[in-house]
Amino acid sequence: MEQVAHRADVDYLVLGACPVEEYLIALALSALPAIGNFIGGLIAEYYRVSTRLLSLALHGAGGIVLAVVGVELMPQILQANPPWVVILCFFAGGASFVALDRAIHLVQSRLGKAQGNTAAWAIFFGVAVDLFSDGLLIGTGSTISLGLGTLLALGQVSADIPEGFATIATFKRQGISALPSFW
Repeated sequence: MEQVAHRADVDYLVLGACPVEEYLIALALSALPAIGNFIGGLIAEYYRVSTRLLSLALHGAGGIVLAVVGVELMPQILQANPPWVVILCFFAGGASFVALDRAIHLVQSRLGKAQGNTAAWAIFFGVAVDLFSDGLLIGTGSTISLGLGTLLALGQVSADIPEGFATIATFKRQGISALPSFW
């Protein structure tokens, strides 16, 4: 009987059944996209970025995100009841981005930078919202299954490295360096 109890304790720890351990694992998985984004940004900061390389990074990130959505999330989305809520949220996200772009342009014009391009700041805020939603996605997936959370985290990290690269490369093209804020 004692061996079974000991064996159960080992299984308990190995499988991560402890609620505190599962919470920490989910938290760590949720932080991975931000770490990937940071790594991509550091790569862009230290290397010369051509237009072709920037385009490849953006297309790579977009392709990976579409693959994760198509394979892992779309089957769940199609089962949503009512399905129009998902479509409404999609359009609300697009409208929010347009509003954000206009707000950035308004702030720049009031600060005397009317000629400035809003693309870098729109990308920055878009990435911030994306990383927040990635964390929610991975955290929610982890509550369903740690395997699903891990799969979602790995998919998002592989998309966030080129995303961070593209974000910082866009800032560099506009003469804004991210390095001074790191040190």
